[in-house]
Amino acid sequence: MSISPVFYQYQAAKFPDVAKDYNSVKSALGADEDSVMSDAIPFYGKVNEISDKLAEKDYTPAMGLVSLAILNGPEELNDVFSAYDQIRKGFPKPVTFHEGYDNKIAQHPFSFFRGTILHEYMNPLSPKCPHPKLAAWFIKQDKTLWDTKLGNWIKKKFNIEESKIQTNIKQIDYTAKNPKFVPAKVFETSNPFADITARALIRTSKLGALALGGIEAAHVAHEVSNGKNFFEEAGKSAVTLGTTLAATGVLGAIGAKHLGPTGSLVGMGLGAVTGAIVNNAMN
Repeated sequence: MSISPVFYQYQAAKFPDVAKDYNSVKSALGADEDSVMSDAIPFYGKVNEISDKLAEKDYTPAMGLVSLAILNGPEELNDVFSAYDQIRKGFPKPVTFHEGYDNKIAQHPFSFFRGTILHEYMNPLSPKCPHPKLAAWFIKQDKTLWDTKLGNWIKKKFNIEESKIQTNIKQIDYTAKNPKFVPAKVFETSNPFADITARALIRTSKLGALALGGIEAAHVAHEVSNGKNFFEEAGKSAVTLGTTLAATGVLGAIGAKHLGPTGSLVGMGLGAVTGAIVNNAMN
């Protein structure tokens, strides 16, 4: 299941920049090569987790995961098509998403609502929006972890400078009369680990993290109702959630930076599987 030395050496020789970022993160976290999975595929962790929870009659978390999968379906489908197009064209340079900017240089912030099936309904300027004031409030809350105290601490700790570049990503409150686009951020630092950390944080939605936290809380309640120890289950869920968010953010950031949509998709798949492996190990 893990990456063999021969496979890793091949990847390092073929993609030296990827190996450089991977090694910087691995060194900073004290991780071993065997902690990264080589046979992960996109969506595997999500589908596998839903199946496991249904088999265990853990219905509330399972339905929560299904809801998130449906919510994010359109955006994930766009990423799949973008990755397919990139592979079909033989990984042309520069490495770009369908958002139209060079991933090697910058990273756009992820969103809990943008690009999902709720996108139009969350636009306070859209006739489809049922409650514009409430939608405007939710938009303000839809930030990334880079915009939190944690992100500010990382920025000061590693002395990261940032600038913006234009993308063709429409903001949620985009209209034909008032077009607004999401800027991507360029993180200026000589520390590869700091760059990947910043990219990972801006790829992690705060509301998404809270939603996954709620799903884990429901799982803890299910386990406790079946006679398990609350503190033990809460601890395992916290570790699983933290590992999944960190692995998905970091591996997705490395993949997106060097291999665009394909790298992002595979990196996020690796992150999901890593979280599942950690959870299984604790159980």
